[in-house]
Amino acid sequence: MTLPVSGAALDVREPTGVDELFVVETALAPVPALLELVRRVGSTAVGGPLEWASLPATDLGAAALVIRRSWIGEVIRTDAMCPSPGCRERIDVSFGVGDYIDHHRPRRPRGVTEAPDEGWFTLAGAIVRFRIPTVADLLAAASSSRPAETLSARCVDAPDISRALARRLDYALSTLAPSLDDLLGGSCPVCGHEVTMRFDPLAYTLTELRNVFSGIHLETHALAAAYGWPEEAILALPLSRRRRYASIIADERSIA
Repeated sequence: MTLPVSGAALDVREPTGVDELFVVETALAPVPALLELVRRVGSTAVGGPLEWASLPATDLGAAALVIRRSWIGEVIRTDAMCPSPGCRERIDVSFGVGDYIDHHRPRRPRGVTEAPDEGWFTLAGAIVRFRIPTVADLLAAASSSRPAETLSARCVDAPDISRALARRLDYALSTLAPSLDDLLGGSCPVCGHEVTMRFDPLAYTLTELRNVFSGIHLETHALAAAYGWPEEAILALPLSRRRRYASIIADERSIA
């Protein structure tokens, strides 16, 4: 997978029990949790590490979806409820990871040019310099009591930001690096009411992986009881191999 903004190649390996246990037990918020996970299981095409702190924040959301696709599958299925008081129908929502990322592909808007300093841009007719927020900026904003102001201070250099300039900057940034934290929209198939729901790839992926990996403790216990293996040896196994052993144990117990 090529990350949409930086163009960096990302390969994702199969999780081990250690990775699953991290997902299930971490108390970290979605941003630092997914950052730690992708550092563990993601690499370049040649196996080297990626410098995540300096990569665009959008790419972390894309990486979360790539992990989800690699470990669970391409199609995301969720649901929403019709907001119409007289309907409240449950609505099934499904879409492909690849289609979602492609829909948010970056482009260079008119009037935006590269500044002399690498990674910075300028706007035609404005005294301003700005750059795409990185993962490090996202972490700083998440830990701040004023996240929007923190991001602006780190990523925008201008003597004064009017409302008109702020709108131009928002458009430029949302085009150069579209956020994957977005709204999904459609119509209720029963009453036709417009339905929108927020999709946050970081929070969604973390929640879904926790559900998928919720059996890690029982499977570890089953293998330890059956084979006498220590916990660290069981958790070092790839997911597919551990589940195969757990399946054999379950089959033998059902026969007995």
